[in-house]
Amino acid sequence: MKRWRLLTLSLLVGLVMATSTAVADGDLPTVSTPSVTILSGNGDDDQATTNDDSSQAVRAAKHRLYIPRRTATPTEDIRWPSRRIWIYMDTHDRAIQSAFKSAVSAWNRVGVVHLRWTKNEGRADIIARDGSLSSNSNSTTPGVGYTTSQLGSTSTQYNPDTHALINARSTLDPDQLDYASHHFRTEVAEHELGHALGLAHAPEYMHSVMIPRNVKTGIARLDRQTLRQLYNDEQ
Repeated sequence: MKRWRLLTLSLLVGLVMATSTAVADGDLPTVSTPSVTILSGNGDDDQATTNDDSSQAVRAAKHRLYIPRRTATPTEDIRWPSRRIWIYMDTHDRAIQSAFKSAVSAWNRVGVVHLRWTKNEGRADIIARDGSLSSNSNSTTPGVGYTTSQLGSTSTQYNPDTHALINARSTLDPDQLDYASHHFRTEVAEHELGHALGLAHAPEYMHSVMIPRNVKTGIARLDRQTLRQLYNDEQ
């Protein structure tokens, strides 16, 4: 039996509640602080036990990966053992499919990792899917006229001894993103796939796609620099 750590990161958005006053054009929803969940097994606080003999698990257990101490933006101190990463599309929603495809192309243009689509789910390292996330986080903020709803969520499974990712699942909520533009949906997908690659949330003051409030930008210079540093490919 091997012991793996599982981490779930969620992207949240504040949606203005319906009122008699129309929202002005250009008003942006606010993304709230993400929820981080550590799944535990056998009574351990931060470990989950699973009998995972997949090729990813075998590869992840081979040796300890180099993780840089300092990076341009924060990381989860984990990464994939190989820069070639297989991703499987597990959604029939065309808008979500389009967002994920654009996000994959954007991360590939960085020139560090190579995300490749596969039609074989069993071969995939990352699963890109849709799903309802509103039940995970719907709550009204006291004294504020909006509710908090999730736009996307990413869960990762990794070997804590080697810092190697084993698999990841990135989910976008089609109901919450139904009226969003393709550009915005793509930025949310880029954010979630950033988590799937090992990136963590960036501070609010940074120009980064990994900012947890208001997805204000796509993949930025700092994000590209962090990915190079994480995968030991600095300029």
